[in-house]
Amino acid sequence: MLKMGRAMQSRNWTIGESVVVKPGVTDPDTGRDIGGWQARISAILDEAEILTLQWDSLTLKSIPLAHLAWCEEEGLSWSEMNLSPEEVEPVAARDTVDDVAAALKELESQTSWLYLGGEQGQRIHAIVNQAKSHDEFAVFRAWHAYLEQHLVFPFAATVEEYQRGPVRQGARVTVLAITFLDDTYGTIVTVKHKNGVNELPLCDLKATGADAETQKLVEDYAVWFANR
Repeated sequence: MLKMGRAMQSRNWTIGESVVVKPGVTDPDTGRDIGGWQARISAILDEAEILTLQWDSLTLKSIPLAHLAWCEEEGLSWSEMNLSPEEVEPVAARDTVDDVAAALKELESQTSWLYLGGEQGQRIHAIVNQAKSHDEFAVFRAWHAYLEQHLVFPFAATVEEYQRGPVRQGARVTVLAITFLDDTYGTIVTVKHKNGVNELPLCDLKATGADAETQKLVEDYAVWFANR
C-alpha cells in the first residue's frame, strides 16, 4: 500500500513516533477514507520518501471484518500501511506497544483462515471461531461438535491418504457414524468396506456419494486439518 512522489517534509521523523492520518487521506488500494487513523512509525524509507505505519490497537479494532477478509484474500497487510510524510502529523500515543501486540494476536486468530479466499475460507473461519480458545484441541472440539450436528449419515467416501491396516488408500467406503475425537487425528468415523468395519480419521476421506453440504463440510474439514 504505497503512495509515491511527494517530497519528504523537513522534519526528523523517528521510529516509534505516534502519528495520525490527516483528514481526506484515502487508502490507495480501496479508496476508503482513513483520516483520523492512528499509528506508530515502524520504518522510514528515505529514498522513497515513505513512512511505514503500524496501526495502533484502537485503529486495528475499528477495522471492519470485511476489510480484513479482503486484505487476507488479496495478500495485503491490514496491520500497516505506507504513506507519505505529508499525509500524517504527530499525535500523542493513546495506547502501548503491548496493546498493539494483543490486538494483533486477537485479530490474527480471527482472520487466520480468510487467506483461503472465497466461501470456503469464510466457512472454515466461522467454525474455527466457535472454539472457546485458540489452542488446537479447543478447535478440534469445535469442529467435532459442528460435524456431529451437520453431517448426514451414511455417505460414500474415498480414502485419500495412506492407511495402515485393511483399508487402503483409494478404497471406497461407506461412512456410518462419528465415533470419537482423537487428540492427534481429530474426528474419527466408523466406515464399512469390503473387508468389514473399521475406524478412520475423517480428514483422510473425500465424500463422494453424499449431499452437497456434506461433501463441502468434509472437504472444508480436510483442508483445515491439513493446514492447521
